[in-house]
Amino acid sequence: MSQKMKVERKITLRSLVAIVLFAMIFSIANASAAEQPKVKWKISHTLNPASVYHQAALKFKEYVEDKTGGNFTITIHHSGTLGWEREVLEAMQLGTIEATIPSLGPFAVFVPSYNVFNLPFTFQGPDHMLAAYQSPVMDKLKAAASDNGFIVAEHFLPTFRYPLYKGHPIKTPGDFKGLKFRTMGVPAHIDTYKALGANVTSMAFKEVYGALQMGTIDGVENYYNNLYTMKFQEQTKYISNLPILNNAAAFVFSKIAFDKLPENYKTILMDGVKVGCDYGNKIAIAEEEKALAAMQKEGIVKVFVDDFGPFIEKSEPVSKKYLQEMEPWVAEVRKEIMDLAKK
Repeated sequence: MSQKMKVERKITLRSLVAIVLFAMIFSIANASAAEQPKVKWKISHTLNPASVYHQAALKFKEYVEDKTGGNFTITIHHSGTLGWEREVLEAMQLGTIEATIPSLGPFAVFVPSYNVFNLPFTFQGPDHMLAAYQSPVMDKLKAAASDNGFIVAEHFLPTFRYPLYKGHPIKTPGDFKGLKFRTMGVPAHIDTYKALGANVTSMAFKEVYGALQMGTIDGVENYYNNLYTMKFQEQTKYISNLPILNNAAAFVFSKIAFDKLPENYKTILMDGVKVGCDYGNKIAIAEEEKALAAMQKEGIVKVFVDDFGPFIEKSEPVSKKYLQEMEPWVAEVRKEIMDLAKK
């Protein structure tokens, strides 16, 4: 082979190598672009910017945008600016809103099995709630949500709707007799307080302070921080640790929007939700402790009940009534959740 031919062969080999390398780089660049597309999502909730919902959403947003290098951006719409919970959930089934943080009462309208969260004493304390949230038992509920067009990424908020009232201390179910409580207009909530022996009324939350002041009602139930923020302690005397009804929420994605994403984005979103919810749970627990201490400082007496058994027994017919209206497997889910409190 002549020297000229050898030189030409080397040039050809180098050219082929360069072409192959360029093709590989181009392929990697295209793959990277496919895995990191520009995506914009909206997340809606009904509370104000100081709320736990919003703080958890901010942590979620920060995590996702950081891990995607800003390619996946999230806009948080607070205070119901995109609509109230039912409107937003309807839009999510169509994919026009991508995410929300609903309380689970309204969510149960779309996924009936979530009415299990409206039943009394399903959860018996913050630690029990957190353990249940991370338990495989929740997968059955998540699957039901998926069948209805939603991805429940995470359940969160280990908070309860505790009774705050005047009159006499409640230490047994019989002590509810003669007391008139304001509850949410959720049928299971109303039936629960009636089963415990209370008289029940429903009214707008903004009307509760005046009703307590005038003696129209004796008590109200909500999580400690909300009770304190509304200054209801000024018109009452006792606060209970009875976890009659919970105040749970969830991070929910539109299944249509979620299914369109590449797998790496799905993973980042799920990881981001966990970060946001863990942060929100810590804030919620700290705020509850702070609000309870503040109410006690203002003269509210905490009535501590260490045996929930008689209250559970008294209200259990309510749970049986509503479980009969749900799919049979929901009763088993509730039993599994309640059994976690014994561990």
